[in-house]
Amino acid sequence: MIENQDQKTKASFRFSLRWQLSLGMALVFFLTCCLFVAAVIIILQQHYGVMPKALSHWMWLIAILGALIVFLVSSWITKIIVSPVTVIEKTIQAFESDPMTPERIPKIGPDDELSDLSRILNRMIDRLQDLIGAQQQFVSDVSHELRTPVAVVKGHMEMLNRWGKDDPEVLADSIQSTLSEVKRMETLINEMLNLTRAEQVPVENVNQITDVDGVVHRTFNDFKMLHPDFILTFDDDLVQPALVNIRQDHLEQIIIILADNAIKYSTDRKEIHFALSKSATRVEIGVQDFGEGIESEDLARVFNRFYRVDRARSREKGGNGLGLSIAERLVKAYGGEITVESALGSGSIFTIRLPLVSEPTSDENSPL
Repeated sequence: MIENQDQKTKASFRFSLRWQLSLGMALVFFLTCCLFVAAVIIILQQHYGVMPKALSHWMWLIAILGALIVFLVSSWITKIIVSPVTVIEKTIQAFESDPMTPERIPKIGPDDELSDLSRILNRMIDRLQDLIGAQQQFVSDVSHELRTPVAVVKGHMEMLNRWGKDDPEVLADSIQSTLSEVKRMETLINEMLNLTRAEQVPVENVNQITDVDGVVHRTFNDFKMLHPDFILTFDDDLVQPALVNIRQDHLEQIIIILADNAIKYSTDRKEIHFALSKSATRVEIGVQDFGEGIESEDLARVFNRFYRVDRARSREKGGNGLGLSIAERLVKAYGGEITVESALGSGSIFTIRLPLVSEPTSDENSPL
């Protein structure tokens, strides 16, 4: 409170930009007038010998009055010019007091540098509020997700501490449950780290060109080997290489997330279908399952972090609701898009679209 009063007191006596400009302009005018008056006096004395005192007094009086008028006029002009800065300052102070304030800098004056600054600041405030909101949501979600495994571990430890350690069967069961929850927390933390990395992908520094066909085929073959109880099919419509500007490990991570999701949520029909095609500007990768499917009202939220259509069943299958969020952020970071089509009880189709890059010609690769 005292600090705020001190700041207000200092602000009331500060030599503001408005007064600096006004005084500077008046001082320049006065000095110019002084030089002019001195030059006129010297010239008149050279021609007429004697300079009337009244004329000299009047000339100095005009210089002083002119400087005063310039000071007043410039003060009024600079007040008009600097007034948008006051509006900007109030908005920034409101943001400092409450980072989630809805207050924004209104449109000020003509389309000049200050209006450009106000638009940039408004965009910056919007961006910061989005980040703050995402951070708050992230902390809330993580706290909620970790609450259950921590409670389970605590419960088992307290039971063992009271009496369970003397019963070998209870001891073994508690150790197994605790290890399971610790593993779940480890998985959650690793996925959180992957999500953070996905949100900070420096795409502008990525110059790696990846052949999509090779990555998709390798992932398809890996899943075919890992899940022999599933029928995996691949519809490859590519007749020429499909090259995209993306790190190979990131593309592989995206496809693995979608394929792993398809495996997890398959029911009686254990079949996964991969598809690969391209248009003139984009390559499309599709992963389809024939499992549980997603209700229409849930489709818009499947890419939200920690979102699970059925929390209980997802937890049983080891899901934390972060995989699709990681995939979406990676795809968008590389200028692509990811969509989902689904029908409850019939399965889902996830489609990735990434922009193609032109294949280097032999002339470009040949030495000069």
